[in-house]
Amino acid sequence: MNKIESIYGNRLGQYFLGQTGLLTFGDGKHAWGGVFNPSDSGIRVAFDLFTVTNYSPEPCAVECWLGNLSLGRGSLSRHVASVNQPISPVPMPKAELRDADRLSESPADGRFSFVQLADSKSTTTTDLQGMLILPPGCSIIAFLRSQERGTIRARVAFGWWEDSE
Repeated sequence: MNKIESIYGNRLGQYFLGQTGLLTFGDGKHAWGGVFNPSDSGIRVAFDLFTVTNYSPEPCAVECWLGNLSLGRGSLSRHVASVNQPISPVPMPKAELRDADRLSESPADGRFSFVQLADSKSTTTTDLQGMLILPPGCSIIAFLRSQERGTIRARVAFGWWEDSE
């Protein structure tokens, strides 16, 4: 998305920011945060960025998975908002930000895209610039794995545009 399209989408209330709750994992347990585009949404979701904030003294691996369904749908996050707050009523996203933690299983389906490291007590940002677009019925998750023993606490956040198909 170029800058003019981005500003236009923001003005229309089509840009959303959201974050997961505090996710706990480590010692063989995993967590994830992701955005699901429901199959009946009638929209495309274009991702601007995602971040992982690691509050713990140990690093963790962040795996990006597309279309994963093997881990279930998790819990719906309430921490989502349109960036254009003056619009009345304030737009609500059709895509769903979800998360889950303390999981024993790893992704068993979908497409593994890339991995990065979230250093201890830091925030890692992945700038997607609208290049990743999900059709209805698809998802993206940031799957979190600990590299060490001990408990890790982190949050995953996304910024995205929603556009009619």
